[in-house]
Amino acid sequence: MKVRSLIASTLSAAVLSACADSSAPPPPKLDAEAPYTDLPERRVPVSGVIFDPEAMFYTFVMWPPDPEDPDAGPPLPALLYGMPTVMRASVWGAQVSMVGPTGEVVDTSGPAMPPWGNFQTEGIPSDPTVPYLIRAEPAPGLSVGAADMFPEEEGHAPIPAVPYYATTSLRPIAATGTQCLIQSPAIVGEAGALGALAQVISEETGTSVSPASLADASSGRSVALLWVYSPSPVLDAFLFPSGDIAAETTAGTLYAIDWAPPGSFPGQTEMGYYAIPAGMSSLGYYALVVQPGAPSALTVSFVDTLEDEEEGRPWEVPPFFVEGLPPGVSFTRLFAMEASPPVEENPYEEPAPPPDFGFLCYPEG
Repeated sequence: MKVRSLIASTLSAAVLSACADSSAPPPPKLDAEAPYTDLPERRVPVSGVIFDPEAMFYTFVMWPPDPEDPDAGPPLPALLYGMPTVMRASVWGAQVSMVGPTGEVVDTSGPAMPPWGNFQTEGIPSDPTVPYLIRAEPAPGLSVGAADMFPEEEGHAPIPAVPYYATTSLRPIAATGTQCLIQSPAIVGEAGALGALAQVISEETGTSVSPASLADASSGRSVALLWVYSPSPVLDAFLFPSGDIAAETTAGTLYAIDWAPPGSFPGQTEMGYYAIPAGMSSLGYYALVVQPGAPSALTVSFVDTLEDEEEGRPWEVPPFFVEGLPPGVSFTRLFAMEASPPVEENPYEEPAPPPDFGFLCYPEG
């Protein structure tokens, strides 16, 4: 027992001695002037699909019949994964920039990936009160139509390989949730409204006007493409055109954009689009051209001229109002709405919580 006690005492003394002679650094002194680093600003990721709305309509109306089922119609023109029309209209290789209220770019994505044209950005600052716009931009290697998957040999009309231009989507988004999902920024090229506009304006002015000059943001000119679609049964996903809707603007010049099979008459673009000054579009598609110096705030009003009880028409179309259009090309999707009959409230029914659409990132207030 004495030997054990001696060993224990010796070990204890050694440990205490080691602690007393430790060379560990002393605790740091607190200094009010010590440097510090702020945490990175929290951002909300933005993701979705970059698509050409003119190529989507063209794909829909030119879809070849199925030899095994001739009565089957074309795939729906809907921004839903799995739809061939989306695959053909998605713009591989394009990218997007997130543009702030003063025109600053806060983030830029990488190239949109096949087969759906998906893009992903780090996102926008987490502030639900600040709106941002998405600008889709062409990049080297851009392609539209998924020609390898939809070859001409099977009857698919090719999407023309034409220049595309930076296009700002006019629906603002804000960080109202943890992610901004299913965003669908549009990008347009020379085979659609821009090419049709260039031809008509050249005839009107007697000077040569090119699609590139219309899309040139440095000119100060704004070209806003406004497409009014039929009521969509799911969010803003179904892009069926709506005809017989007249439009009027408080500033700028409106042109109706229409379509016929390519080669039907002179003045069409490669995809069959053409422009009509002061006309009414059978597609509900309009181009607004605003020259530099015109009033910045403007309203475009729409009226459904068709009465059809079975279709619930005339539809209601909210006016399009903007404080100022960005220079260059912009695009927005507008949707007609069926008139809602009055609903009698049930005093015994418990109120249901409203659906959470925060992932769509509609700005607050």
